[in-house]
Amino acid sequence: MIHRTLKIGLIILTVLVGGCASHRLETYQALRDTEIQQPAYYYTEVEKKIADTESDPKVESDQFLSEVEAKVLKYQKQWKAQLESETPMPNLFYDLSTDTMKAHRQLAASPEVAKDLLTEPVALELLVALGYEWSPALKSIREKIRAILEQYPQAVYLDNVLRQYNAFTKQLDTKVGPIRHKEMMAMEFPFPDTLALKGQVITEDVLIAQKEFEIALRDLVTDIKLAYYDYLFVVEAIRINEENQKLLQQMIAIAQTKFRVGQGKYSNVIMAQVELSKLANVIITLEQQRETIIARLNTLLNVSADVPLGVPVPVAEERVVSTLPELYALAVQNRQEIQKQKLAISKMGLVVEMAKRMTYPDPTLGASYFENRSMPDLKHTQKMPMTFMTQRTLNPTNTAWFGHRNAYIHEVNIKIEAMEYRIEELESKLRFVVKKHHFGMETANRSIRLYRQTLLPQAQQALEAANTAYQAARIDFLSFLDAQRTLLNLRIEEQRALRDYYQHLTQLEQAVGVILPKHPL
Repeated sequence: MIHRTLKIGLIILTVLVGGCASHRLETYQALRDTEIQQPAYYYTEVEKKIADTESDPKVESDQFLSEVEAKVLKYQKQWKAQLESETPMPNLFYDLSTDTMKAHRQLAASPEVAKDLLTEPVALELLVALGYEWSPALKSIREKIRAILEQYPQAVYLDNVLRQYNAFTKQLDTKVGPIRHKEMMAMEFPFPDTLALKGQVITEDVLIAQKEFEIALRDLVTDIKLAYYDYLFVVEAIRINEENQKLLQQMIAIAQTKFRVGQGKYSNVIMAQVELSKLANVIITLEQQRETIIARLNTLLNVSADVPLGVPVPVAEERVVSTLPELYALAVQNRQEIQKQKLAISKMGLVVEMAKRMTYPDPTLGASYFENRSMPDLKHTQKMPMTFMTQRTLNPTNTAWFGHRNAYIHEVNIKIEAMEYRIEELESKLRFVVKKHHFGMETANRSIRLYRQTLLPQAQQALEAANTAYQAARIDFLSFLDAQRTLLNLRIEEQRALRDYYQHLTQLEQAVGVILPKHPL
C-alpha cells in the first residue's frame, strides 16, 4: 500500500514539473517573439549576409579638397625627383655639376678604383667629389629628407579618414525603461585650407632639412680644403728642407776639404754637421705631420686612416674681388644658418595660422536612430515611437572656447619673437667672423707680396754672395750658415703665408655661405 502511494506521488510530481516547464517555455517563446525580437537593422544588415563588404556607401570626394591633396602629393614627387637626380640639392655651396666633378663622382661607385687613383698626384676637386659621395653625415641628412617626405601622404590620409563616416553605439539612459538603440553615423568635413597648411608645414620641414644638408656639405668642403692646404704646405716645406739639406751636405764636403789642406777649421765642420742634424730632425717632424694630415683627409672621406695618399696638386692662386661691405651683405643674405632660422620662423608662423584655424572643430553632420520601448504597465500601455536625431556643428559660435588654445598661440608667437632676436645675434657674430678672416686674408696677401718681391730675392742674392766669398776664403763658415738659414726660413714663411691666405679665404667663404668670385693673385 505504501509503495503504491509513493508511485502515485511520483507520477503527480512529474506532471506538475512538466506543466511548469511547458508554461515556462511558452512564456520564453512569447517574450522572444514580442520583447526580444531582433531589430529591423539586424534583419536588413546581418541576416541578409551581404557578401560584398565593399558595397558600403562611400563619401563623394570634394573636388577642391582633392585638388589640394593632389598638390600636396605633387610636392613629395618633386622632392623625391631631386633626391634621385645627379645633383640632388639646388644652389649648393660647391658646384658639383661640372664635367670634372661628375667624372670624379662616378669613381665613388668603385671604391677600390678610387683608392688606387688617390695614390697618384691628387687634386682638391677629387677629394671634394669623393667626400660628397662617401660622407656618412650627408647620407644621414639625405635619409632624413626621405623620411620627412613620407609625411605628405600621412597628412592626406588623415584628412581622408576624417571625411569617412564613423559609427558608434552609445548607451542612453532615459530612466523610463529598456532602450533599443541603433548605431550612430557622423561625417566630418575638414576644411581644405587646413590640409594646405599641413602640406606647407611639411614643405618647410623639407626646406629646413635641405639647409642642414647645405650646412653639412659646406662644412665638409671647408674641412677638406683646410686639410688640403696644410697638406700642400707640409709637402712644400719638406721639399725646401731637403734642398737645403743637399746644399748643406755640399758645404760640409767643402769645409772638410779645406780642413784637410789647412785652410779651414774643424769647428766649421762640426757646426755644419749640427745644422745638418737639425734639418734632418725637422724633416722627420714634417713627415709625421704629413701622415697625420693624410689620416685627417682619409677620415673626411670616410676611408681608413692608413690609406696612402699621393702628393697634392697645387691650386691656382686667386684673390677675392669683393669689398668688406659687399661681403657683409653677402653673408647676411647667403649664410645657411640664417636661412634655416628664417625657415623655422616661417614654419612657426604656419603653425600659428593652423592653430587659429583649428581653434574651432571642423563641421560635422551626424544622425542617431534609436527605439525607446517601455515595458507595458498600468500607466503606459502604448510603446514609445521611434526617434531620429540629427547632429551638426556648423556654427562655431556655439563651440566652447578653451583658454589653453589661446595660450598655445601666445606661446608660439613668443617663440617666434625669440627666434627673430636669434637672427640678429647670428648676423652680429657673422660680421665679426667675416671681418676677422678678411683681415687675415689681406695680412697673408701682403706677406706673400713682401716675401716674393723683396725678402726672398735679397736673401737669395745674399746666399750666393756668401757662398762665393766662403769659397774664396773672404768670410768664415758661420756667415755662410747664417745666409743659408735666413733664406730657408724666408722660403718656409712664404709658404706658410700662402697656406694662411688659402685657409682664411676658405673660412671667409664658409662664413659668407657661397664661393666668392676671384681674380688671379
